[in-house]
Amino acid sequence: MKRCLALIALILSGFTAFGEEPDLVEGVRRAIAYWHSLFRQCGNNQGRGGPSYAVDPSGSNAGSIQMVPELRIQFKTEEVSQEQRLNGFEFKATTSVEPGPFRWWIAPNKAWRDWQVGEIAPPRILIKKKGVWSDEAAPNRWEGRKPLTTCSEVPSMEDKR
Repeated sequence: MKRCLALIALILSGFTAFGEEPDLVEGVRRAIAYWHSLFRQCGNNQGRGGPSYAVDPSGSNAGSIQMVPELRIQFKTEEVSQEQRLNGFEFKATTSVEPGPFRWWIAPNKAWRDWQVGEIAPPRILIKKKGVWSDEAAPNRWEGRKPLTTCSEVPSMEDKR
């Protein structure tokens, strides 16, 4: 993960060094900040980065915790239509976490479910409109996760594979 972030930092510094695409650079920064605010990384005892966790705060599984071994952030710019430009849109992109393995600790059952592979979290739309940045849920999608307060909230598990 540290190598990936170092590579992103190098790419971003290259963009800013040449003054190219400042909105693209800011969009990528905001995407990284969003996903790292939603998923808390908790280290392991070997000194390397550990998995990331988020909590389901409501519904029938309130308090359930999602574990993701590695967050791989995706970022895709979108064409701003003429109508959107006329309405003040300057930049638009979709950010998501690459589908991959994850598991849930289900609070009512007090147990970890088996690993599964698929969409980790719904995508977000990043928008710069009239100079102001915002993000919103993708159409027909809802995000119900929140970050862990501390890593001590992660339940113990026999199997961290």
